[in-house]
Amino acid sequence: MPKIKKLPLNALELQQHPTLTALVSDEKFTQKKLPDIQFLSIEQLQCLLDSSPIPVLKSEKEGLYVALAAMPLINVILSHDAAFKLNVSLIIYDESEPIISTHALIKPALLAPELKSLPQQLHSRHNNAKSLNLAVPSKKQLSHLAQVSPSSIRGGK
Repeated sequence: MPKIKKLPLNALELQQHPTLTALVSDEKFTQKKLPDIQFLSIEQLQCLLDSSPIPVLKSEKEGLYVALAAMPLINVILSHDAAFKLNVSLIIYDESEPIISTHALIKPALLAPELKSLPQQLHSRHNNAKSLNLAVPSKKQLSHLAQVSPSSIRGGK
């Protein structure tokens, strides 16, 4: 049974598992630059972290953890000026292989259909949130976070 541990985000020492590194070595995706997320509140950032615990193994070095899944969201959140006020959850496993294959292969396969229509979903959700009088970022801010053109966030055909 995995253990859960919370710690301050700025105290997190993480290195990627070598098997995960080899598994994703052929991927061409490179983020142009980290999006500016300073307009996001501490509550929004903490919510993102709370919904994304990091699967890890303990390392022999005290305080160092070995990531079993790619977590680009962590680097994005660390770029926020208030990142030092945030906490991250770790799920500490005893073995790596089933966790790595689940996060690197099975999870993306299950999410692929939803990700294909993400710009249209953002458009629809943004409009619905506005009609519900929810506080929402602008479409320009959403497109900046998604690193797509604002014109790509539009309704389906």
